[in-house]
Formats: sequence, C-alpha cells, structure tokens
Amino acid sequence: MVAEPRRQRSTTLRGAELLNDPLLNKGTAFSRAERRDLGLEALLPWQVETIEAQVERCRLAFGAMGSDLERYAYLQTLRERNVTLFHRFLADHIELAMPIVYTPTVGQAIQHFSHTYRSPSQGIYLAAPQQEQLEELLAQACGGSAGQAPALLLVTDAQGILGIGDQGVGGIQICQGKLAVYTLCAGLDPARGLPVMLDVGTDRPELLADPCYPGLRRPRLQGEAYTAFLDRFIAAVQAVCPGALVHWEDFGAAHARPVLEAYRHRVPSFNDDIQGTSSVAAAAILAGLRGLGQRLADQQIVIFGAGSAGCGIAERLWRLLKRQGLAAAEAADRLWLIDRDGLIHGGTPGLSGGARPFAKGPELLAARFGTASPAEGPGPGLLAVIEAVRPGVLIGTSTAAGAFDQAVVEALCADGGRPIVLPLSNPTPLAEITPENLLRWSRGRALVATGSPFPPVVGTGSGGEPIERVIGQCNNCFVFPGLGYGAVAVGATEVSDTMIDASIEALAGVIPAATDPDAPLMPPLAAVQAVSRAVAEAVAIQAVQEGLARQAATPEAALSRLDACRWSPEYAELQG
Repeated sequence: MVAEPRRQRSTTLRGAELLNDPLLNKGTAFSRAERRDLGLEALLPWQVETIEAQVERCRLAFGAMGSDLERYAYLQTLRERNVTLFHRFLADHIELAMPIVYTPTVGQAIQHFSHTYRSPSQGIYLAAPQQEQLEELLAQACGGSAGQAPALLLVTDAQGILGIGDQGVGGIQICQGKLAVYTLCAGLDPARGLPVMLDVGTDRPELLADPCYPGLRRPRLQGEAYTAFLDRFIAAVQAVCPGALVHWEDFGAAHARPVLEAYRHRVPSFNDDIQGTSSVAAAAILAGLRGLGQRLADQQIVIFGAGSAGCGIAERLWRLLKRQGLAAAEAADRLWLIDRDGLIHGGTPGLSGGARPFAKGPELLAARFGTASPAEGPGPGLLAVIEAVRPGVLIGTSTAAGAFDQAVVEALCADGGRPIVLPLSNPTPLAEITPENLLRWSRGRALVATGSPFPPVVGTGSGGEPIERVIGQCNNCFVFPGLGYGAVAVGATEVSDTMIDASIEALAGVIPAATDPDAPLMPPLAAVQAVSRAVAEAVAIQAVQEGLARQAATPEAALSRLDACRWSPEYAELQG
C-alpha cells in the first residue's frame, strides 16, 4: 500500500474522550507529541507503534481465534474502537477478512444478533413508532466528529437478509458489512457512510418471543402504513442529507422493487439485490460467453428462483439482449424463470410484478412442452425446463440447497456444450450446487461462479493431467462499491440504468474467463480495489455524459473527483 501525504486534523477532544472516538483514535500509534498535547500519556503503554505493527498484532489475534463468529466479533470490536486500524487490517488482508465482515459470516452473525448486541453499534435505528420524528432523529445521527452529513446511506428493513429471510434489527449488520466493503474496495470515507435500520417490526416468531430481542416486538407494517413510513423516511433524507445516495439492501421480495421504483427518481438510489446482483451476474455471463466465442443473443437462459435477485437478473439480461438486437418480446422469450411452483407462466398463482414480463404464454408453452403444458397452476419443474429449452446459462437464486442435482447437470450438458452455471444463493449451505459436484457431473465442461466462496477444485485436463480450477465468487463487491462510490464522487442526481450498464461492461472486461474459458469466471478478491476503480470510472464518466453529475462537467473532472474523494486507512496527525 502506498502511503498518502500525512493529513492533519484538529480536535477539541482530550484523554479518554479521544480514545473513545473511533474515527480519531490511533491507540499506540499516537506520537509522543500527540500524547503530551492531548492528555494521553498515562492512558497508553510506552511504545509508540506504526500502523503496520498494529495490523500485525491484529493478524495474530485474528488467526488465533477458533471460529469465524469469534473473528467477526473481534473485527466488530476493532471497528467500534479504531476505524482506521479496522480498515487498514481489511485492506492488508482482504482474502482473510472479506468473508468475515461480509458474506458468508455476516449471515451467521445476524442470526445471533439478539444475544450479542452491544452499544455502540455504529448504526442508527428508526422505528415505526418514531415516524413523526424521523427528520429529528436522522439529524441526531448526522453529527459526530467528522462534521459532515453522510454522503451514502445504506438502508435495510431486514425482511430479506441474504438467504435467511426476516431478521429484524439484526439486519443492521449487513449494512455495516457493506459499508466496510465500500471503504475497502472503493475508498469511501467511513465517516461519510451511515448504516440505517428501518425497524418496521418483524414476522419471525422466534424474535417476537425472544426476551433478548432489542427491536420492535410487533408484526411488520404492511400496505399503506409501510408506504407512509418509507415516505417519511425519504422526506427526512431529503431534508437532512440532500443529495445523499441511498443504497437499498435486503428488502423482502414484496417490497424491494416497489420501493426502488417509488424513490429512485426522488433521491439518487439503487437496490443492490436487484441491480447489484444482476450486474455482477450479467458481467460473469458476458465474460464467459466471450471466452467461449459466443453471443448472449444466441442463448436460452434459465433462472431458478424468481424473487428480487432472480427477477433483477432477468430484467438486466433482457436489457442486454435488446442491446444486442433482439426485439423486446423475443428477448423476454429467451429468459425462463422458475419458482417453487415451477416455470413462471401466465397462469402462475400470485405472479409478482418483477416476474410478469417473463411469464410464458400458451403458444410458447405448447411449442416447448406440448399438450401437457398447464393453462394455470404449477408449471414444469427445473429438469423438464432444461430438457425442453437446452439453455446455455443456468442461474440459481432460489436458496434451495442442492437443487442442481446430477440429473439437472447431465441434462444441461447433453448437447456437449459448455454451459455457464451460477449458483448464487448464499450463505454457503444454501448453494444450489457445489462447484465440485458441478465439475464432476459436467466432466469439467461447465463454467462456474458462485455466490459464496468455495475452494479450488482439482480435476483432470484433456491429457489426463491434474488441473486446478479456481472458483470465482460472483460477489456483489465487484460492482456495488464502484457503482456507489462513482455516483457519490460526482454527485450523481440519479443512478441510471446506463450507469449500471457501464459498471457491467467495466467488470466484464477484467474477468479472466473472457479470454480463457478455463480461467476463473470472476477476478480474485485480491484485485477488488482495482476492479472497483475501473467500475467507478465507468460509472462517473457515464453520469457526466448523461448530465447527471452535479460535481463534474467533463470526464477528466469526474476522474479528479474520484481521486479527491478517496479515503485511505492512514492516521492523520492530530492537533489540539
């Protein structure tokens, strides 16, 4: 890591108050002069240490712990005490730390939140009974030592956390994890990001019955009451944090798309489950097809799981198919969505708005499945759809562990091609297939990227020699940090679809499989900072070209803003 010029900051805090401010605390790295001038001499051990020495101590402690949950708790405590050291540790040990502060370990931590919560938790909680005070409460949270309103609010109602559903106020930890990733990958100043938990209740019986649950113990708001609360929240954001980017995270399937559509033109915002997941999946598919010498427009695509993520991927691929020359109806016909009731078609019960554009009509059903195709009720299952459609791409967003079984994989490979398979459900135990099984059952032909991290798979090459296939993690961290940071840096007034398309192209261009189909279908985590920079540049420049950037008028000015706004985990020199 190249150190930036030493920054200087002034503070009125002294002694223990200063050590208790996580944005300013340096621990043993306070200099002799700082200790003397700021009243710290008796509060710290004698040795003045570098941040590198502190990171090494953290690494030793981190490695000595017996479980990932212990490591998560350790890093949470570190963040609560020393933000700069926390982020420096992450930056120096990305591959060790990323799976702990983000997926998959954060999912486990959220499930234990009621019994591990402690204050402060570096996030804010806005509860339904407080809706008349939301502007006042948000203003309270926007004070602090940095003296700046947040530039990015990472917001959840925790109804659809990862693959584990309604988790109540424990969902604040997914916001904390993603903000850490913003800083790690793109350089967002941690003082400019705010985790926000919209506590509208919970429908999880275990939480309602748990005396340790610290959130609102009543069923979730629904209908007009829910919408009114969100309206008041957005009004508070506009009043207190004008121009701030809102990153919507882990809303339930019933609310995710309506919330995005209701507010995306009122405040700059995007939904990571719909737009981030779809972008990283689309980039993987484009790169894999380029490596195979194929076009997206020539593919049939099956998406198993028609929730927010699955429908978001379908919508993104539909846009890309149209860009490759297909008519809207023809592009929709290439996308086959399957939920727990089978293939989505016009008679599917409870058809969601996100899935409706891809519901298959009777003519197409008859052409593919014959007279056995239903007019209403459940549609054909996964295996039947694959046998009838012969897709080149199979995507899993179902959280149905093991759904891609041997029969499915063999049917997928029946024509001797090289399918692209993305089992994206997480955490790890919910993956539709393990890479080991996929590569064994496909005889090494499949290209694969997963939603959770998996170890390399050793197989056999064409000459009988052993080869190791590195499994790329189709992780949103390759898109959302650059997308959000680029939008924040240039003061984007909206996150447009073309800005998201630019992020996809930027990511696809650096995926190794784009030039070698046996190479990973995602970059390594160690490259995530360079990838985020490429994504941020593409997004910022696209915002300028569309006239959506308040802080930059030219591409050159946009790139300068990216540099000027970037935060680095280096201690500032403090002066009283």
